[in-house]
Amino acid sequence: METESSLVSKENILLVLNYFLIVWYCFMVALSLFGQYIGQSRYRQKPKPKSSTLSFTKAEGVSIIRPLKGVDLELEANLRSSFIQNYPKFEIIFSVASPEDPAIMIVNSLMQEFHHVDSRLIIGDHQVGINPKINNMVESYRTAKYDIVWVLDSNVHVDKDTLGRSVDQLMLPGIGLVHHLPIAVQPATYSAEIEQIFLDTNHAKMYLAINGVGIASCVMGKSNLYRRSDLDKVGGLEKFGKYMAEDNIIGEALWHQGLRHRMSADTACQALGTISLKGYCARRARWVRLRKYIVTAATLIEPFTESVVCGLMGALGAKNLYQISIPLFFTAHWTWWFINDCLLYRTLVSSSSLHTLDAQKPLKFWHFLRAWLSRELLALPLYLYAMAGTKISWRDQEYRCISDGTAVAVSKELDTQPLLTTTA
Repeated sequence: METESSLVSKENILLVLNYFLIVWYCFMVALSLFGQYIGQSRYRQKPKPKSSTLSFTKAEGVSIIRPLKGVDLELEANLRSSFIQNYPKFEIIFSVASPEDPAIMIVNSLMQEFHHVDSRLIIGDHQVGINPKINNMVESYRTAKYDIVWVLDSNVHVDKDTLGRSVDQLMLPGIGLVHHLPIAVQPATYSAEIEQIFLDTNHAKMYLAINGVGIASCVMGKSNLYRRSDLDKVGGLEKFGKYMAEDNIIGEALWHQGLRHRMSADTACQALGTISLKGYCARRARWVRLRKYIVTAATLIEPFTESVVCGLMGALGAKNLYQISIPLFFTAHWTWWFINDCLLYRTLVSSSSLHTLDAQKPLKFWHFLRAWLSRELLALPLYLYAMAGTKISWRDQEYRCISDGTAVAVSKELDTQPLLTTTA
């Protein structure tokens, strides 16, 4: 009797496990399709901004803060996109830590060209924490004229109506932060193509779907608008200088005030240029290592959202419950996953605000297929590598991530852990 009971119990456990595999797979299919739906409906046709039609006296002023270090690819075009915003009331504050930074020459040239635009350059940083971006922006944040600030990375290009559409969203009741979908264009190498595929497919559809559901904060800091009066309630920008992933922490701080987030129909467009395979791996490892102490639960389930692991989970459940061949199921799964990603990729690339060097031109099919397969197959090994370490490098400085979400600078001579470096 005990043997029969234990067998029945074991069979029930296996049955529940198999149903869980199928339910999880169906959930990921639904989430992917939801991200696809948002991408197609939001970025194919962008609305005209209402705030842009207001007079100077009626419009909400916006301080655009652009932290700089070095000359990013398409830097002149990126910074120019701030000057030509179709909005009646804004200022631009450029922040650079060193007076020797080569970006200063480009900034001065643009400020002279657009002398009618309210803009200024601040040289020098304040050491308020470990995060060099925050240190660079502190003075700009303190001296900004307006309550609304738009923190816009130097390697990002935006559409001329982005500010107007963003203010439209920020003016909605209960909204405390507006952010934009990061996309990548202009890959010049095989590894850069892999990076583009990651950002414009897997990352994009999950980012859109999670923000579409809207049950938690999910923010990437390429291009964010929020009010200083809201952030000052939790200590202001300086408080976040101890975190390397300050974008996520700022988003959560505003979220916990009851302020929800919105995305406008705009993208934060980054030209990639040349990236090495080591550089690509470094970026992915850095993202995981920064997130694993900040959004631990989401980071732990990440492998199960990827096409390979998720597909194998679905295939195993289908085999045990419905006697469907694992190779057949996985082939069908990978085919539809590929098509889904390809459709979203083409929509996002065609929506790029950057028009130089065929930025709106998608990869040729075989280049897309090669990069897509590489991205999917590298995902799990890179994740496991990243989870095993705590060390990252950002802008030529090495850091070790701490379990409370902060980081400490480390010396190359005192640390022997294998390191992957990245600059973006």
